[in-house]
Amino acid sequence: MKLLNKIASAANTLLMAAAAGAGVLMLAFGAYVLYDIRYTDQNAYISQDLLQYRPKVTAEEDGTETFAELREINPDVVGWLELFDTHINYPLVQGENDLEYLNKDIYGDPTLSGSIYLASENERDFSDWYNLIYGHHMDNGAMFGDIRNFLDEEYFDSHQEGLLQTEKATYLIKVFACAYADAYDNVIYNISEDADAKIPELREFLSEHAVQHKEIPKEFSGEKLIGLSTCTDVVTNGRIVLFVRAEPLSQEEAVQYLERSSDDTPGEKIHRSPLGYFTDSDHWALLNLLCVAETFLIFLPITALRRKYRQISYSKKLAKQLEEKMNCDDSSDSQENTENYDREGRRCHEDDEKVCKQLRRFTDNMQIGMIVECVLLIVSAVVFLMTEDLTKKITLSDKWTGLMIVIAAVSLLADHLTFCYRGKMPGKEKLSSHQRNEKVYS
Repeated sequence: MKLLNKIASAANTLLMAAAAGAGVLMLAFGAYVLYDIRYTDQNAYISQDLLQYRPKVTAEEDGTETFAELREINPDVVGWLELFDTHINYPLVQGENDLEYLNKDIYGDPTLSGSIYLASENERDFSDWYNLIYGHHMDNGAMFGDIRNFLDEEYFDSHQEGLLQTEKATYLIKVFACAYADAYDNVIYNISEDADAKIPELREFLSEHAVQHKEIPKEFSGEKLIGLSTCTDVVTNGRIVLFVRAEPLSQEEAVQYLERSSDDTPGEKIHRSPLGYFTDSDHWALLNLLCVAETFLIFLPITALRRKYRQISYSKKLAKQLEEKMNCDDSSDSQENTENYDREGRRCHEDDEKVCKQLRRFTDNMQIGMIVECVLLIVSAVVFLMTEDLTKKITLSDKWTGLMIVIAAVSLLADHLTFCYRGKMPGKEKLSSHQRNEKVYS
């Protein structure tokens, strides 16, 4: 019988450990999903760190644009694109094919928001008369998410200009049409050198599909035609394409437009503040999050898996029943019988008094343990938020992982010391005797 009880106890412990482990994993996975959504959305906006590498133009004779610093970050950078008063303000890259930067940022890190990139069929120096630029549609307006807004007439009319900076020239962008398209449309998604043949096809396409448009240029003498393409969630292969003309600017004009650029870009979306205040790292650690989750589960009253906090009321109830039983036993003794007294002044037998004190000490320890675990949970959460930057990429561990493990270990030790009863439990015969005494003296 004892062997069966031990086996059942071990199985119960193993089950609770497995359930707690599953809880930690589910909590960590849920937190990671929320993090991944936030990380993708936040990092789809351009950061202030990257914005400082935007090529600059000066009015001096020797003042030229420089892509040197951007090229150090990524040699595939071919330009910088901005539409005034929108979130479209990004460096342009070009990969070996149109899938390379679909889910990769300018730093080469994988991300669902991808990059703004020039079609691989185009020339890197924008010498083609027709250039196609791709970008993801983000619901928060990042990347090419604002292109959807150009379907609205008022927005279309009030957002007409922007800048395209390349290594050889700076172009003034002028919007002239916004249309729905299919991802396999041969007119839009076909880079052709035959400009004369392309313009009539484009005119016909826009007459059928343009939602908003102005006068379509009859020719592109010294200008560039650029299509900004993004997806739409209405149709699987649906696309929204914003068509713009790019006119070359003089050096003085470029300086003036760049000054306007710094004033018009929505600043509240550019500054991406990290959560961590004590770190300048470019990542956060998964093990640190798991330590916080473990510390939380240690403190969390999961009564369905472990009777952690119910032990307090249960132990108090046992102590009260035992005291009432002792009082009943003492009332049957002679008044001259002198016994030990418990802390409330009630007379009790030595064995029962010892069990009673153990139970009361246990409830006191549990209350202390609750406070200690709560403090450790707060410390763990604060340390994590102050040392980890959730806007960055994920890693397995960092220099703060050791501290997080220590906090989780101390919490687990405190739980073991304060919620594990090591005293003698009152026997069933004593409590049943107390119940019989209740009937006798009632």
